[in-house]
Amino acid sequence: MSAASLAGLDDGAIAALAAASVERLRIEAASPYLLIAEHAGNLVPAPWHDLGLAAPYLGTHFAVDIGIDALTRRLSQTLRAPAVVAHYSRLFLDYNRPAGEWDFMRPDLGGIPVPGNLAPDAVDVRLRKMIAWAPVEQAVIEAAAGRQALISVHSFTPVMGGVRRNVDIGVLWREKSPFVTSVLKTLGARGAEAGLRIGDNEPYDWRQAVGYTLNRHGLEQGRPCLYLEVRNDLLSDPETFELVSRTLEDAFATVAMSLWPKPAIAV
Repeated sequence: MSAASLAGLDDGAIAALAAASVERLRIEAASPYLLIAEHAGNLVPAPWHDLGLAAPYLGTHFAVDIGIDALTRRLSQTLRAPAVVAHYSRLFLDYNRPAGEWDFMRPDLGGIPVPGNLAPDAVDVRLRKMIAWAPVEQAVIEAAAGRQALISVHSFTPVMGGVRRNVDIGVLWREKSPFVTSVLKTLGARGAEAGLRIGDNEPYDWRQAVGYTLNRHGLEQGRPCLYLEVRNDLLSDPETFELVSRTLEDAFATVAMSLWPKPAIAV
């Protein structure tokens, strides 16, 4: 989109696009957890014309965390936990990256250019922040109030750069806490029973990576938090989706009962 075309969006259109960027689930639930799915959607607002990409590219792991929309909804329901689900593609704007990072508006897909992200001007960047960043930020701030722990839910591709990842579910942490320790122990045991390999800061090490969401809303606020990473092919098959979901539900329910036996928030 040209600056002139974007500048032509009126306040009503901007407000409608912003309202469509995020969904809140079970916000009044009494769970100690808040689930956050920053990369659950693959939509690009219509004025940006899919960033100049052919439609199939928006179904890849570059554009969306495959399977995470369904998994987050399932966990929100079974754990009776609130969730914030972002609808716009991480290619349009990656909420989990600081604005100064190269992949805040990623210019390529492993070498394939993203035309709409090669040289976004100031008007474009400002509008994307208004539409895709600010509403998610506000939703997380509101939903996180009073919660005991934040869980950011993601998926990863089983092979990256020709290297096969050797985990099925990863627990990523930057600062240890009783919550992180309990999740690693409990999920490790439940995963072993289910035949799932649980990674401790694998396949990514949050201590070596950038993660805006939980830095800002977790660590900086003194809230225990972790990124949960699930191998995306496990979420594409109904049988393994069920196995993963039940394993996570059992583990996080057990941790909640152990650390916070009474609801943290009144219904």
